[in-house]
Amino acid sequence: MATNTVAVRLATFAAVCVCFGEAAKILAIFPVPLKQHQLVYRPLIEELAGRGHEIVLVTTDPLDMADRPNGTRSIEQIDLSFAYQLPALAQLGWVGLDGRDMLRNIFDVMRTISAEELRHPAMQKLIESANRQDGAGGTKCNRFDVVMVEWSGVTLMNAFAEHFRAPLVGIANGGAYINAHEALGNPNHPIGYPSIFMPFSEDLSLLQRISSVLFTVWYRFYYYTEEIPAQNLIAKSSFGEHISDLRQIEQNADLLLINAYQQLGNVRPVGPTTVYLGGIHQQPHHQQLPEDLSLFLAQSDEPVVYVNLGASLGGVAGQARIDKIAKALAHLDLASVWALDESMDPINSTGRIYQSHSVPQEAVLGHPKVRAFLTDGGQINVEDAIQHKVPVVGISYSTSYDHYLRQIVKYEAGIISLIDFETQTFVDKLQDVLTNERYQENVNKLHRLLNDQPQTALERAVWWIEYVARNGGTKPLHVRHLSWFEYLMLDVLIVVGVLASLACALIAYAIVRAVRYSRSLPMEMVTRGSRKCKMM
Repeated sequence: MATNTVAVRLATFAAVCVCFGEAAKILAIFPVPLKQHQLVYRPLIEELAGRGHEIVLVTTDPLDMADRPNGTRSIEQIDLSFAYQLPALAQLGWVGLDGRDMLRNIFDVMRTISAEELRHPAMQKLIESANRQDGAGGTKCNRFDVVMVEWSGVTLMNAFAEHFRAPLVGIANGGAYINAHEALGNPNHPIGYPSIFMPFSEDLSLLQRISSVLFTVWYRFYYYTEEIPAQNLIAKSSFGEHISDLRQIEQNADLLLINAYQQLGNVRPVGPTTVYLGGIHQQPHHQQLPEDLSLFLAQSDEPVVYVNLGASLGGVAGQARIDKIAKALAHLDLASVWALDESMDPINSTGRIYQSHSVPQEAVLGHPKVRAFLTDGGQINVEDAIQHKVPVVGISYSTSYDHYLRQIVKYEAGIISLIDFETQTFVDKLQDVLTNERYQENVNKLHRLLNDQPQTALERAVWWIEYVARNGGTKPLHVRHLSWFEYLMLDVLIVVGVLASLACALIAYAIVRAVRYSRSLPMEMVTRGSRKCKMM
C-alpha cells in the first residue's frame, strides 16, 4: 500500500513537471514580524525553490542559506528583520481585548509596520525594478509569474501584484478575515459562519447571533470606510497614483490559501480558488531531540507533560501565573518539559522539570512518554498535538484567542482550564486527561479525520501555486461577486412584490367594478333574475 502511494506521488510530480515545462518566477511577501507566522511558510518556500522555481522572498526572518540544500540556495531574499525593532510591534502583545478592539489593534499595527517596510531601500528598489524593465523595452508581466502575499488583514502588499501585472495569491494564517472570504466570493453569513475573532463558533444563542451580526456590520463599515482609504494613501505614495483601489486588487485575487483545517473551524462552502492547508508547517522527520532532552525523557519513569504557553504570559502577572502552573505540576507524580519564550525567566520548581528556550516541539510530542500538552491554544500548538495524538489541556486567557481550544473541547480531545484557576481544580483536570482513556481515543480519531486526505497540505499548496503560474491566474474558476443587493435578492423581491401588488390591485378593482355595476341595475331586473332562479 505504501509503495503504491509513493508511486502515485512520483507520477503526479512527473506529470506536473512535464506540464509546467519551465521554472516560474515567484515573489513571496511575508511582512508580519512574528516568528510563528514566518516558520509556517518556510517549508512551502523551500519546496517551491527545490522544484526549480525562482523565488524572491521578502521576509522578516531570512533563511540561513548556508545549511540549505543546493536547490534552495538560489532564493533571493529581502531582509525586513528591522521590523522587529519597530515600537508599534509591542501593541500586538496586548491581551484582554474584545474582538473589535483586537482587530483595530491588528490593523493599526500592521498598517504602520507595512508602511515602514515599503519605505525600506530594498523594497523601493524592488518597486523601481518594474519601471526600469519597462524602460529597457520589457514588460512588467515578465518580471514575476506569481505574487504571493500573506494576508494579515492589511492588504498593502497586494499592490505588488498589480504593479508587476502578475496573478495574486493570498495566504492567510489561522483563518481568513471577513474581507478575504468576500474577495473570493465565499459565503460570509454572520450567523452561519461567525468571525474567528468572536468568542463562539457554532450553535449560537439569540444574543450571540445578535452580537455576530452587529460585529460583521461594524467590520465591513470599518474596513471599507476607514481602513482601506488609509491603506490606499500609503499605497499611492509608495507605488504611484496609478495604483488601483486596494479593495479592487483584493477582489481580483486568483487564489486564497488558508493555513487551517476546515474541521477545526466554521465549515463553510467555498469556491474552488479557496484552498485549506492545515498542518503545512509540520516536518516531524526533520527534528531531532537534543541529547540532554533525549536522556531526560528516557530516564523519566512517570508520565511526561509538555508545556508551551507561547508569548502570551509576559510581564510580572504572566510570570506569576507560570509559577502557579509549575507549582501545580509539582503536586503530581509526573515530569514536565517546558518550551520557554524568549521573554520568560527560568522556572523555579521542586518537580522533575526540563526547560529550554529552544525545544523541538514535534520531536517532543512524538515521544511515547509524553501524555499531555499544556498550551495557550495557539494554532500551531493545537495542530501539532493532534498530529502526534497527544491530548490537550488548554490554558485560556482570552475568550477572543481560544478558538482552537473550543475545537479541542468540541471533539473531546482535551479540556480548557481558565488561567486564573484554583490549583486543585487545575490538578483535577490534568489528572482526568492523564487517566481517562476517552481523551486519548478522541484525539486519535481526530488525527485520523484530519489526515484522511489524498494530498498533504504542502503538496496541495505547491500544485495550486504552479497551476496559477501555468495558466496566468484562475479567471475561469472565479466565483461571481454579488452585491449585497443581489445577495439578498432585493431587486427580485421588489419586482415580484410590485407585480403581486398590481395583480391584487387589478383583482380588487375588478371586484369593485362588478359590485358597482350590479348596484346600478334596476331593482326589477335583479329581483326578476332571482325569481327565475327560484323557479328553476
